[in-house]
This record gives sequence, structure tokens and C-alpha cells, in this order.
Amino acid sequence: MMSQKVILQTLIIESIPDLDETSNMHYRSDFRMLKEHGGDTGYRLMKGYYDFSTYFNSCSFAKWEKYTAVKNVSLELDMKGTFCLNLMGHYIDKDHNIHKEWLGNYLFELEEREHIVLPYPEKMESEVVSFQIYATKDTEFYEGCYTAEVKEADLRDPFITLATTTFKKEKYVRKNVDLLNASIFADPELSRHFTWKIVDNGSTLEPEEYNNSYIEVIPNRNVGGSGGFCRGMIEALQQKKKPTHILLMDDDVYFMPESFRRLYQLLSLLKPEYDDYFISGAMLEINQRNIQHEDVGMFRLTGEHGPTKPRYDLNLWDSVIRNEEILEEDEHQYSGWWYCCIPTTIAREDNLPLPFFIRGDDVEYSIRNHAKFITMNGICIWHEGFGTKFSGSMELYQVHRNDLILQTMNKHISDITVIERIRKLFWEEIFKFNYKGCNLLLDAIEDFLKGPEFIKNLDGEACMKQKKAEDNQLQPITDDIRPFIDYANLYSSAPLSGWKLKMYGHFVNGHKLPESFAGKGVTSIPYGWGYSQQKLYKAGTVYAVDPVNDLYVKYTRDRQQYAKTVSRYENLMKRYDAEYEQVAKAFQAEEKMMEGKPFWMEYLK
Repeated sequence: MMSQKVILQTLIIESIPDLDETSNMHYRSDFRMLKEHGGDTGYRLMKGYYDFSTYFNSCSFAKWEKYTAVKNVSLELDMKGTFCLNLMGHYIDKDHNIHKEWLGNYLFELEEREHIVLPYPEKMESEVVSFQIYATKDTEFYEGCYTAEVKEADLRDPFITLATTTFKKEKYVRKNVDLLNASIFADPELSRHFTWKIVDNGSTLEPEEYNNSYIEVIPNRNVGGSGGFCRGMIEALQQKKKPTHILLMDDDVYFMPESFRRLYQLLSLLKPEYDDYFISGAMLEINQRNIQHEDVGMFRLTGEHGPTKPRYDLNLWDSVIRNEEILEEDEHQYSGWWYCCIPTTIAREDNLPLPFFIRGDDVEYSIRNHAKFITMNGICIWHEGFGTKFSGSMELYQVHRNDLILQTMNKHISDITVIERIRKLFWEEIFKFNYKGCNLLLDAIEDFLKGPEFIKNLDGEACMKQKKAEDNQLQPITDDIRPFIDYANLYSSAPLSGWKLKMYGHFVNGHKLPESFAGKGVTSIPYGWGYSQQKLYKAGTVYAVDPVNDLYVKYTRDRQQYAKTVSRYENLMKRYDAEYEQVAKAFQAEEKMMEGKPFWMEYLK
């Protein structure tokens, strides 16, 4: 049977201008690889070591071997000069220790530009392979890639529709359209495998400015992320040429075109047993571009959402290796829709997202479909980190309302204690004197108890505006406020113990004490997540601070608000216990209808 050579990964030396702080994710050296413009010139290498065991330029050998039909991986380079080249690899043992393998050592003296092919051994322990160059004199690097062989019968023909939801983010959309037009859509071969649907929830883009043979802007009413992505799915599935995959991607992201090339290569070589897997692109942080926030998320048993992996620094070689470890599959995992490629065997007109407006739609969709995931170094985007944009109306109301629905509709994750998470957060916010935050949590429960008719007929945009108005309104930190803020210890979260803890809990941080005995101290805490008993103990005034944006909100103990809020909490929890089963059955009865195209066509107007 005939075989042919395929490119797995192209080596990339330079970042795009918006990502020029990521050079150590391409290669590590004491020297820069510099290129003269014009002519057939390569990147000049100063005398010294250049290590390519990096996020973008190592090769995920174990994953290519597991998920695809390729054999005989090689490194191919166009080089000139005198240099040593070491093939190397790394693997992780059962005790999670990293080991290095030396897989080949070569000396080259090339007077002219030459193409060299260096095969990796067929039998090796290494899960991630790479190489090092030691340049001695007059060394130039022109281009390179990792290649492999595949039987022609094993080649696939993926057709990918990228679906993006945008709302008044013209700057990002224009930049990303220009980038894909100049790279993916300018490539005669690759362009045959991609189209892009840009769903404009703000109706502020001019379609004629963006539309071409590959890109279509679709004006849409503001139905949030879930409605926008659903519209993108429907439009993709109605194309004359039906896609094999739909790639959901946020609008306000930075990316490298190589991520799309690697996605295409992966899908074109995929073994049939992995046809239903999601390709989950990593989210790297735009403000710390070497830090990975998440590639696969976990809906934890405690009701929290978070990354499955640690917060890896991808400038470090060991983080690059550990990031490629193939993790055990778990039915609580999900893929964020900042970059998530879903096969159309799953993304169908009878299996659309739920109308959550925003937050949790990606979590629910993954969990509902028992999704399994493939991740790979270099398939990623950069996005603003969530820690710098906490919103009570979003995190306390929207997330928990949707999580209650999500869990109710997916019985196989009934072990997740969403309601206990809400109880815990409620009391933490009470101890902070954040009564508005407490009431947003209670709104989440109350609206959940209204059942599926409430969600089906909800104006999500109006709801979010209302919740934002009911949330705390942050103010700029002024000089008279700054002395009250302990920036050095702002994120301290030390607990209390002994009699102090008993006093703190029994009197609910002074709420149950006479005014003359209640604490009157002033303290500062982070706005949003975070809870410190020691800092709150005996406080009467709390400054909740957003140091990134230089904003704050002031919380003050208020016994009247406390009594009113706790009374509402106790009554609502009794309602929840009494009505949950009935509400759950109502949601489950409406599930298939809300996931279908007829419902969504009416919802989208």
C-alpha cells in the first residue's frame, strides 16, 4: 500500500508582532536568531547553544503516535554552516519524574544551503521529542519541520468551519480577519479546508468589509455567547459543503496561524477511533503570555470550575513536557469555547447548546456529550485572564444559575454539590458584609426554581443589565482611600483558630453582637474571589480592591441588611429543598426540545 510523507509541525522562529514576548516559547538561547530582509537568507546563529525543546517547536511524539496513523517521524531542516545537532526527547515515568533521552548526535559542515533529514528511532521511551543546535561558525537556519509517513488510505479530508461570536470587538475582529486572510486563506491547499462564520451579536460590523469566499459576517441579535455560537453552528451545518468539524473561537483573542495548520494536520491524520474527540485548544494569558491558564477544564465535585492541569509556565522545558502528559479521562471535564473543535457527528441540529446567554454553555455541552479531548502543544490562543475581570453579576448570579440547570440536566454528574458551593459562598460574602453579592447568589437559586419556561423566554441581555445594576459598583481608588489598603498582604488568606474562630463564627463577624461590642476595624481584601478570616475578624469596614484596574468597593457591616438577607436565604433554601425534584423533572422533560433547531430558530428570531 502506498505511503506518503506529511508535515506534522512547521518550526516557527518568530512570533507575530502582537505576540513578540513569546520568543522563549520558540527556542531558548543566550542569543537571538536574526534574519536579514531580502534575498535567500536564513536566520543567523551566533556561536552557542539553541534549544528547541519548547512549546511551539518540540514535537508531541506520543500524541501523534496514539491519535494518528503516522509512522517514522523525522526532523527536516534547511541549514548552512558548521554546527552540531543533537536529537533528543523526554518522557515521564510512573512516579512522574522526567527523563531525557539522547537520540542522535551529528556534525555538519555545509558550505551551501542543504536539506537534511534526521529520523527519530522507531523504538524509544520519549513522549516529546526535540533537538538542540550548537553553532560554531557561519551557521544559518532557513526553515524546518517535523515529518512522518502515512498510508494514503489513512489520510482524511477534514473541512473545518470556524465559528466566532462577537459583540462590539471590531479591533480584534479586523486584526484576526487580516491575519487569517494573509495566512490560512492565502494558502491554496489549506484554504480548501476552512470557512469562517462571524456571528455579530452587536450588529456593528459591515459585512461587505469582511465577506469573501471564505468569511461571512452574520448580523445577529444579542443572545449572548451561547446564542451566538449556536447560530454559528446552525449556519455551518447549512452550508452547501457540510463541515466535518466546527471550531468555536472567541473574538477577543490573539493566535498564531500555525495553530490552525496543526489542527488541520491532526484531523487529516486522525485514527477513526478518535473521530468523536474534541480538540481542545489551550488558553494562554494575554498579560503573561508564557502562562497557560487551561487546556481542559474540570467541573469539580465542590462545584468549582477550574483547569485540570497546574498553571504551567511554558517558558520552562519541564512545563512543556508535563503539559503533554496524556491525562486520565473524566466525565467532569470540559473544553472552553475560546478554541474548541467539535466534530459534526456531535455538533448537530438536534444537539445544540442550551440558552444560557453566557457562561457555562461550553461546560454543559462537553458534559452532556461525555466529551473526550485531545490537546497538543502549539494549538492555542491568548486571551485575557479571568482573574482581572471579576463581575458579581456574572460569577455569582449567571454562573451558579446555569450550573444548577447544568447539573439537573446531566444526572451522571449528580455528585457535584452546586447548592453546597452556593451555601459556602453565601456565608463567605456575609462575613465580608457583601450583601449585594449574597443576593445575586440567591437570585440564581430563585430563577432556577422558576423552571425551564423562565430560561426559554428570558431576555438574556436585559437580565444581565438588571443584575449589573444590582451588583456592587466599583470606584477609582483615590488618595484618601489608598492608606486603608494593605497592598503587600492583600491576597493573604490565613484562617482563624481556637477561641477567635469560635467568636468569629458564633457572632457572624459581629452581626450578632451589640454595636458597642462589634469590631470596628478597617481591612482590605481582593475584590471577587478570596476569603481571609484573619483579615475580616473584628472588622467593621472592608475595602474590596481590584489592584489591576485600581478600583475598589466599600463593604460596611449592616445588621438590618444582614437580617433581611439571611431571612431570604433561609426561606429560599426551604423552597429549594421542597421544590427541587419537581423543577428538575421539568428541566429534564424540556431538555431535548431546548437542544433542537426548531426551538433555537424561534429563540434567535
